[in-house]
Amino acid sequence: MGDQPLLEVNDLRVTFEIANGYVEAVRGVNFSLKRGEIMGLVGESGSGKSITMRAVMGLLPPSAMVSGSVKLLGRELIGSPAKDLRQLRGSRMSMVFQDPLTALNPVLTVGDQLVEAIRIHNPQCTAKEGRTRAIELFRSVAIPFPEKRIDQYPHEFSGGMRQRVVVAIAIANKPDLIIADEPTTALDVTVQAQVLELLRNLCEGSGTGLVLITHDLGVVAGMAEHVSVMYAGSIVERAPVDDLFDNPRHPYTRGLLGSLPQLTGEIARLSDIGGAPPTAGTIPPGCAFNPRCSFSVERCQLERPELRGFGPTDVACHLAQAIPAAQTRVNSA
Repeated sequence: MGDQPLLEVNDLRVTFEIANGYVEAVRGVNFSLKRGEIMGLVGESGSGKSITMRAVMGLLPPSAMVSGSVKLLGRELIGSPAKDLRQLRGSRMSMVFQDPLTALNPVLTVGDQLVEAIRIHNPQCTAKEGRTRAIELFRSVAIPFPEKRIDQYPHEFSGGMRQRVVVAIAIANKPDLIIADEPTTALDVTVQAQVLELLRNLCEGSGTGLVLITHDLGVVAGMAEHVSVMYAGSIVERAPVDDLFDNPRHPYTRGLLGSLPQLTGEIARLSDIGGAPPTAGTIPPGCAFNPRCSFSVERCQLERPELRGFGPTDVACHLAQAIPAAQTRVNSA
């Protein structure tokens, strides 16, 4: 397949109908992902990260109107029949959901759910072989006594243990694409490191592409090769990880990084981003960030900026060249 991207997303838009009209929750998102590449997708809650990737997976409700293009290894997913998408999910692409409690069926054992995920895409696999594989997967995500825990139900697991089960299901068939929505939620530091290392090895060994949705910028700094920053349903900055953390260009990205504590030995007050992010129905005209931006000028209030290239960085800001350079470093996980 040559240099064909694993995942191509072009002008992706998601619109929902509300009582008095329509709201656009995702507004023209573009990005691509290569085989074996890890991309971080960051932003405040409500910025559209999860909706964007659920649209990629075809997991939005029927009320959602999705347009644009999403291609997995050249195959168009937008508009594909539901049957075809079900065959792709779990085999060619999978998702680690943010809430493991609702992602698991409470009336089936965790083992039954994992074995089903294995056998439904591998009809030649026997029940015994599926169980053996499930035990191996549980062991790989650091679930203790997997031979015993495989027959237990989700309510018998802690939140962190359920998260590990969800990760095991996502990686069961070594998919081409994994979308991980806060995959280390509720995990202690040791297990977090194990799960992240497992995902990294899968990308390196099998060429799996990983989109890592997270609020933990330290995890992004230590895992991702490229980072996309979302705000109000759009990508406002996209760059290689070192370039973004060393020299963030968008004021919103600077605000996110500036609000993190730094291990410099100096005592300093953390900065914050004033105001609150807009909801999908209250996005202001012009630049969506302008009400919270200390650099905002009249043009920002009237004209929506498009992503433009500045060296290795793409940034949607009218003042990207005029704002003095910022130097920020985040401690990686």
